[in-house]
Amino acid sequence: MRERSAPFRDSIYWLYEMLWCELPLVTDSLPQSAPAVGLRGRLVRGSAFEIAGYGTQQFLRMFSSVILTRLLFPAAFGLSMLVGTLTAGLVMLSDVAVQPCVVQSRRGDEVAFLNTAFTIQAIRGVGLAVVMALLAKPAAWFWREPQLEPLVYLSSVQLLIGGLHSTSIFTLRRRIALGWLNALELGQTILTMILTITLASRYRSAWVLVVGGGISSFVYVAATHLLPVPYRNRFHWDKEAALEIRKFGRWVMGSSAATYLSGQADRIFYGRFLGAAWLGVYGIAMNLSETVSSLILRLVNGVMFPALTHASRQPGIDISSYYYRLRLRLDLFSMGGTGLLGGMGGWVVHTVWDSRYADAAWILRIICVRSAITLLVSPTETCLFSLGHTRYGFFRSVARLSAAVICIPVGFHLGGVKGAIWGTVLAEVPTFLAVWPKSRELGILRLRRELLAVAIFCAAYALGSLVMPLLPTIVLHRHR
Repeated sequence: MRERSAPFRDSIYWLYEMLWCELPLVTDSLPQSAPAVGLRGRLVRGSAFEIAGYGTQQFLRMFSSVILTRLLFPAAFGLSMLVGTLTAGLVMLSDVAVQPCVVQSRRGDEVAFLNTAFTIQAIRGVGLAVVMALLAKPAAWFWREPQLEPLVYLSSVQLLIGGLHSTSIFTLRRRIALGWLNALELGQTILTMILTITLASRYRSAWVLVVGGGISSFVYVAATHLLPVPYRNRFHWDKEAALEIRKFGRWVMGSSAATYLSGQADRIFYGRFLGAAWLGVYGIAMNLSETVSSLILRLVNGVMFPALTHASRQPGIDISSYYYRLRLRLDLFSMGGTGLLGGMGGWVVHTVWDSRYADAAWILRIICVRSAITLLVSPTETCLFSLGHTRYGFFRSVARLSAAVICIPVGFHLGGVKGAIWGTVLAEVPTFLAVWPKSRELGILRLRRELLAVAIFCAAYALGSLVMPLLPTIVLHRHR
């Protein structure tokens, strides 16, 4: 029986009733003596930790952003975004899918397999650091920002250190034991916030954004080696394990490369032609839009993916029914939350930020439409991925990239900055054609159910738009 004095336990049961009460039992990889509810309980706890942990991280990042926008200038955020764009590009262009391979592989609990994965990512980290340093001067020239060069050099060190993190985070995700991971990531967010705000109050420079993130990343990497797993990583090479990782990641690498080029095309374009200051304003809208979408994608990748992987190993499981039961309440959170944010997010922008960031309001309304499309397609891609069909992530990314190359320039030509942003929305539309036909062929996709998710978004967006004019005018910022 539940005790009334245990509010956290009550919240877990509430989430269970809301999210997972209709799920069929899947008990793969559990000891025979374990209760049948084992995996279901892990799904509940994992979802609770993801919602509470990552949700708190998003709130703290937004809180930090509000403070930093008062201490720094828009161009500082633009420079930081350019560094992040370059870093993300190198990481994704060299993605060999170590984490999803460990989560999915039947050898994912073997120490030899895990140490080989650790060795691969360490070698990759060295390579990334070298390439990042070599790109410092060309990046500063391309974006016409001389201040960017030393920031890129500093970030190359962060990539080197990042390649040394323990595979314990992969093991815990495989087991859907997400409490420690969320606690660790929350600690990193808090440390980053404290460092950047403290440094920004003294040094009004873009350096503080990169330095603060670099120090906290070093602490995070060290802490991963202290997580509660029954092994400690060392350098080791198992040919069969390396071959499995390479085979698994061959499509993922291409997918990540195309994902980067398509997902970062807007930032590359704006950074080149509009400058760092305008890019900083765009970044505010992006950060707001991600308060909902990034949390949902965390649930999709951190909870739905391992759950579907477990289910796919069980005989007699109807994957389509299992998949849509996982999405039943998820769509209410994702599509409803994104729609409300799009409809009334402008009020948040005008309330919290000063006139330098006013354009973020209309940008946010457009970006939320793009986020809704992403939140429709991503779960389907994840379902295919869990069944071993890794190539469809690549097809999706290529479709988006091909459309972005056309839609963003044409949109800019026809409608200026606003047209270019709408171009990024249109570039998402072909991604349906990349993943839905295969999902339909496998008997997973239900079009009527997908239309329900669209209806939820439209209703929430309309509701937010109607409510926004009724909200009180509150000014939390001061003009300088």
